Parts: sequence; C-alpha cells; structure tokens
Amino acid sequence: MNHRRTEPDRTIGEAAELLGVTTRTLRHWDQIGLLQPGYRTWGDYRLYTGADVERALQILVYRSAGVPLKEIAELLAAPAAAGEHLRRQRELLVDKIGHLHRMVRAVDELLAQEDEMSDEMSMAEKVELFGQDLPGYQEEAEQRWGDTPEWEQSQKIQQKMTREDWVAVKEEMDAFNAALADAQSRGVAAGSEEGDQLALRHRAQIGQWYPVTPAKQVLLARMYVADERFNETYRGRADYLLRLVEAKAEKDGVDLTNVEWE
Repeated sequence: MNHRRTEPDRTIGEAAELLGVTTRTLRHWDQIGLLQPGYRTWGDYRLYTGADVERALQILVYRSAGVPLKEIAELLAAPAAAGEHLRRQRELLVDKIGHLHRMVRAVDELLAQEDEMSDEMSMAEKVELFGQDLPGYQEEAEQRWGDTPEWEQSQKIQQKMTREDWVAVKEEMDAFNAALADAQSRGVAAGSEEGDQLALRHRAQIGQWYPVTPAKQVLLARMYVADERFNETYRGRADYLLRLVEAKAEKDGVDLTNVEWE
C-alpha cells in the first residue's frame, strides 16, 4: 500500500526560496550528484521532496562550517545514523561560533588601539563601511591567495589608502550594483554596447587592485556565482554579471571553454 507524502513536492524555485540559495546552486548540486531531486516532471522539471529539502539543510549546515562540497558528499554518503550526523554538525557549528568570538575580540583590540588622528582607515571603520563579516573574509582570502602576486599588489595599494579612498570604493560598489540592477530590469542584453560598458566598469573595479585580463575577470565572475557570499555582494545578480562579463570577454578573444588565469 502506497502512503501519501505529507509534504508537497517543491519546484526548484520554491526549494531555492525555502533554503535561501539560488536555483543555480541547486542545479550545481544536482550536476555533481550532491543533491539530486527525488522526482522530475514529464517536462523534465525538478521536483524536490521533503527528504530532498532535509538533505539540503544538512549540506547548508556543513557548508556554513566551511566543509568543502566534496567532503560533504562523503559525509552524507557514510552509513551513519541521523543522530551521528547531527552531533557532527553541532561540533562544526560550535567551532565556527568559537572562531567568530575570536574575531570579535580581535576587532575589539583594534578598536582599543585605533589612533583617532590617523588618516588610515581602521579595521573597525572598514567593518562599519563594508559589513561585519569583513575580518573573516580577509582572513580567508589571505589563506587562499596570500602567496599570489595579485594579493601582494592589492595589499600594497590598500596600505596607502585613506578613509576617503575607502569611502569612494564603497560608493562605486553601490553605484555599480544600482546600475547592474537597472540594466537587468530593462533587459539589457549580454554583448550589447551597454552590457559591454558594464563589464568594462566591473573590470576597472578589479583593476584598481591588480592588473586584470578579460580571462581573469571571467574566472572571478564565475567564482562570484559559485560562492553565495559574492552573490550577496552583487545583490543576487552574480549570474547576470557573469553573462555580461563572458560576452565581453568572448569579444576580446577569450575561449570560454578553456579559460586560464593569465
């Protein structure tokens, strides 16, 4: 005898909204076998069951604790009881909370040491301007790219920047996001003159920190889509920005099927 499911199946859009992720993220998880929807319609549309949503929540908990997607797949595939998974997730979250507390103490120390007469912008002021997660993001960025020439170049530039410089950076970011939103709402197409200008404007933003080629810009824009934090930076429009960037890069001679950091 078949039992009726108590929870309705959800479309990919409904599941993404419930989980607080993008549909592109769910499609990526499907492609790599991390979260494949339980059902598909005759039209091949994804339908997510209650069990799918529960697995997605487990993935989000692991990801928020910094576990790579490959390791998450291995953890979920292990023949462990649900209670064991929950205990492991709790341990990871407690570790993350401890890390956040340490970062708060570090910010407090910087606040105490801040010289009010200095023309350099303190970390506390940067946090206020760009968001409270900035110290954590900077630490992660240094771990990932600290041995690259681009990181060294950007750090040298930042060391010379004044408060006014940082405020100008933030204002340009906000203005660009507004222009991006306006262009998308008006249906500005990738590859159009206006779309190319937006892509060049974005390239110039990166170029203020280190030299950037069209290929580098494509790889960075793809990273924005893969990492939800960057998607939030662009107000949920990382997908649209990527389309603009790839269209301009292709005109500039970049092979989008084989992009290298050059």
